[in-house]
Amino acid sequence: MSVNIVIADELRLVRKGVISLINSMHYGEQLGNDPEGRYNIVADTATPNELVNILASHDVDLLILGYSLSTKENSNPISSLDGYALIKWLTKKYPALKIIVISPYKHPSLMRTVLEMGATGYISMNICEKTLERVIISVLNNEVYVEKGMIKSLFQGGNRNGREVSLKEMEVLRLLCKGLNLTSIANRMNLSIKTVSAHKLRAMNKLEVESDCQLYCLLTETKLFNVSF
Repeated sequence: MSVNIVIADELRLVRKGVISLINSMHYGEQLGNDPEGRYNIVADTATPNELVNILASHDVDLLILGYSLSTKENSNPISSLDGYALIKWLTKKYPALKIIVISPYKHPSLMRTVLEMGATGYISMNICEKTLERVIISVLNNEVYVEKGMIKSLFQGGNRNGREVSLKEMEVLRLLCKGLNLTSIANRMNLSIKTVSAHKLRAMNKLEVESDCQLYCLLTETKLFNVSF
């Protein structure tokens, strides 16, 4: 029996790196004693639209999904999905699909939400081959796996000044960093522009920044939430 895997990430280097690591792995006794068993990379993609087409035309067991994908605004609503919105859609559409999220974000609310939505693995961008193999085996054996270095963040509840940036506030900031304006963010999140603006201002207040320039500098310094606020 082979395990069919799809890699989805907006960075080609990340996709090819993950593929290279998986291709060097042995199937292992952990998944059965089938001598013909192997990991089979079905495809890799950078966009949600391509991902949906791949899942519709192949029998996929495992998806390794980058939290951010290359998105665009057009008539197809799937094309504009990434982050938790895409994960939510995928887990409803393909309930049997195993999903490992690979992400630089260690925000505790985000990690909890992703796992509650049905993803069964959450790992960082600098994962090593041994850990990647461990998470794949765990998830295929119906276990939940969070990378050891991220578990502390998962159970943290506060930020530097004791006020946690909420999941929606974080998502607004993430989309701003992708270059979207408030109108595009409002459309993507199904919120009013006024609400999106309020989320942004509250997040800035919690992060103790007073201007867009300071905000972008902070996000750059922290590698887009690669710390727990």
